[in-house]
Amino acid sequence: MNVVVIGNHLPRQCGLATFTSDVALWVSRTLGEGSDVFVVAMNDRPEPYDYPPVVRLQVDMNDPRDYPRAADFINLSDVDIVCLQHEFGIFGGIGGNYVVDLLRELEKPVVTTVHTALPDPSPERKAALHAVAELSEALIVMSRKAGELVQQYYDVPAEKLHFIHHGVPDMPFEDPDKHKPKWGLEGKIVLMTFGLLHRGKGIDYMIEAMPRIVERFPNVVYVVLGATHPPLVQREGEKYRLSLKARVNELGLERNVLFYDRFVSLEELKEFLAATDIYVTPYLDMRQVVSGTLAYAIGLGRAVISTPYYYAQEILAEGRGILVPPRDSEKFSEAVIHLLSNREELEEMRKRAYEFGRRMIWPEVAKEHVSLFEKVLAGREARGLELAVGKAKPVVSLRGLPKPKLDYLERLTDNTGIFSQAHFDMPAREAGYRVEDNALALAAVILFYLQLGDPKALDLARIYLPFLRQMQRPDGVFHSRLNYDGSFGDEAGSDECQGKALVGLGICAALAEEEGIASLAKTMLDKALLSLDIYSPRAVAYAVVGCYHYLSRFPGATLALRTIRDIGQKILECYENAASEEWQWFEDTLYCANGILPRALFLCYRTTGEEIYLTRALETLDFLTQKSYTDNMFDLVGDQGWYRRGGEKARFKQLPIEAASLCSAHIDAYIITGERKHLELAVSAFEWFLGRNVLKEPVCHLASFSCSDGIQRAGLDPDCGAEAAIHWLMSLLSIESIIHLV
Repeated sequence: MNVVVIGNHLPRQCGLATFTSDVALWVSRTLGEGSDVFVVAMNDRPEPYDYPPVVRLQVDMNDPRDYPRAADFINLSDVDIVCLQHEFGIFGGIGGNYVVDLLRELEKPVVTTVHTALPDPSPERKAALHAVAELSEALIVMSRKAGELVQQYYDVPAEKLHFIHHGVPDMPFEDPDKHKPKWGLEGKIVLMTFGLLHRGKGIDYMIEAMPRIVERFPNVVYVVLGATHPPLVQREGEKYRLSLKARVNELGLERNVLFYDRFVSLEELKEFLAATDIYVTPYLDMRQVVSGTLAYAIGLGRAVISTPYYYAQEILAEGRGILVPPRDSEKFSEAVIHLLSNREELEEMRKRAYEFGRRMIWPEVAKEHVSLFEKVLAGREARGLELAVGKAKPVVSLRGLPKPKLDYLERLTDNTGIFSQAHFDMPAREAGYRVEDNALALAAVILFYLQLGDPKALDLARIYLPFLRQMQRPDGVFHSRLNYDGSFGDEAGSDECQGKALVGLGICAALAEEEGIASLAKTMLDKALLSLDIYSPRAVAYAVVGCYHYLSRFPGATLALRTIRDIGQKILECYENAASEEWQWFEDTLYCANGILPRALFLCYRTTGEEIYLTRALETLDFLTQKSYTDNMFDLVGDQGWYRRGGEKARFKQLPIEAASLCSAHIDAYIITGERKHLELAVSAFEWFLGRNVLKEPVCHLASFSCSDGIQRAGLDPDCGAEAAIHWLMSLLSIESIIHLV
């Protein structure tokens, strides 16, 4: 049997890299000579790691094109089965959905190990893991609770789930004192926490527990082992570790709390654990369904004190450890003092843990993996070739899409914001800056960072967001335009300006991973909602989009909920006042960005569950599509006359904002209804940018990543302003996001 394991791999510094390395090693040893086991490693940076020979392919997690290439590599290799390690954070895209494209292209059976299964997941995470499960023959969970959560929250059938313990090293049951001299800890009672350091580890609370423990047992030391989590270092350096050390100094615990600030090898970890009397996991997130460090501690027969997160409750049952409430330093100190005062109980706990850990050692766990692989292969063969057919291929593939780039947005942006207009592809400084463009550019770069992880996107966000703050008046209303000399171009912006500002702020508040960026966007959005007083149909529709995204992160935000309900009724009233049997629309004229109106109703439906919103959204989107789609392409309503009821449709100038709005509306329709026609129409609207239009030539410019301001009667508009470039980029990001889940 030949096996490929997909996941992180050492020397990348994380627990999953250690796990993947161990899986590959022990499955290879179990299968023996004649079998080939290798690794496809996910990278968190463009430059390669210095991997050992077992890693035969490196994948840039943030490059969606690397995923189908990886599928090709595996399909063309002599592989029998794929063993995928699934953790949301190691794959690019929203909710880690890029990996779905890899799985869809594979011609080999897949067994997926689920490392994280959070309750009440975001829609994106739920969709991504559900799609992974559908494309896998079997799923491995490492705790019973994980199996329950995967069934309940990700709609995975029980028959696909198989329980296999987290693997641990096979070491003898020995007295910790034997191993302490190696680390200079002879004569000490050793408490230890291991893992990549971040605030969720709860180290603060264990440090606060130490004075009482030291008062009773002066020779106790608490070892905090491990480097700071790399993403935390990128965001704030060693601020958190330094704050812990400062608190240690304040409490006079310099000799009793020791920090080993480095990523340790497995051999070093085993030696540290062997020297530990009590292992401590004071974690703050009670939803954690597996912990490799806790598994190691049990496997080596350590006494354990832990907060009652899911995995700890399960693995420390039957007297294998002590559970204490999170954030309760006093209870931690009581538990430690109790065990150290009752040595017989401590030793019995160690023995129970070690005995339980015998079923978790890697040789046993690897045998269970191989046994499952054999069952999957036997079942696949028995069911015949139809399994190779799989699901219908997506209507568009990543292979045919350009890679999103920020080059042109950077060209149009200075330290103030993004210029609204351009002379050809050069910024028109005299035109100044608009709130609308900066707000939508903010949304675009936040989505860009979420999908591609490029830090340049955050640099741009740190320009666009402060610009919006500068443009917001004390009463929450936004100016619309800022002149190049720094003067405001108006007293207050239009309704549409206010609505688009909410789009940018809502997406930023919901999806920005940087706390400062998200917090500022939230503060500004709250302020804007307090004074929101807009009436034009498109403006209120944009406001719905902003509030919907905001509610995805803060579902109990009453002001945003009330805004959606009030605005949804306004949009419905517009429809009732204007619509007829022949004209199923909200106004007497089709203008630009028409797709935003049915899209707003789709989002009202997703927020409230009221069927009237879905009914009207589908009716109006169908009407708009009928008026805009001819000869197998979108022939958009032009801005030189628009399309009035009873009149003729103006064909020019066709605007990128219209194509983008149709693309987004049909994506939402597809997500809600599952009807493939909406996906095909979304792709068709997107392909308007690529040349599926009346001119039969691309409106976007792939070399610069700019976009023409529109299609004119005589050809493409030579100018490439901010609005066009932003809508082109947003449409590409949207299509890339949805095709992973088709």
